[in-house]
Amino acid sequence: MNNYKIFYPILFFGFLSACSLRVDPIDSWSKIFRTQTDSNYYQGKSESLTSKIAKDIEEYEINKITVMDFVDEESQITNLGEYLSSRIVEAFTDRTLFQDRIFHVTQKGEVNEILQQLNLQHNYLYAKKDLKALGESLNSQAILTGKITDLGTNIDMHLTLTDVGTGEVISSATQHLKRTRFAVEMLRQH
Repeated sequence: MNNYKIFYPILFFGFLSACSLRVDPIDSWSKIFRTQTDSNYYQGKSESLTSKIAKDIEEYEINKITVMDFVDEESQITNLGEYLSSRIVEAFTDRTLFQDRIFHVTQKGEVNEILQQLNLQHNYLYAKKDLKALGESLNSQAILTGKITDLGTNIDMHLTLTDVGTGEVISSATQHLKRTRFAVEMLRQH
């Protein structure tokens, strides 16, 4: 009888060690633990930033703005900067986001044409005289510039809205983005 008490547990554990258990994650798990972001993520971040900027300018009577393509630390337009500036334009012109305010945003083609005529580049900071020239040429009251910085653990998108007449910063906001392979790759492409 003692032999059975020893033999059966050894046989049982030997049998278990030879078996493998394979568990495949279900579809919802892969969505929860996904390492990449999607367009809804960037849309949400853009809308959040746009709301912060718009809230700060309620006391100003600004309704015509120009959104410049966002630049990196070397003042270069990256694919990520161009993409995010487009999302910001989309958010500013979304009538459901701002029910009581209407913003008119200068079309990107016109912005690029005027920059070329004035011999200027997309930039994060402009001199007061350049802001005034841009504002007059684009018939815009304020210029929104952005800078994207890779901090290693995340990516910061910082926006500044500047009054073209006075050169005064009207509003400023920062949003932290997940540092995914997709975002880093887009940040490296000029």
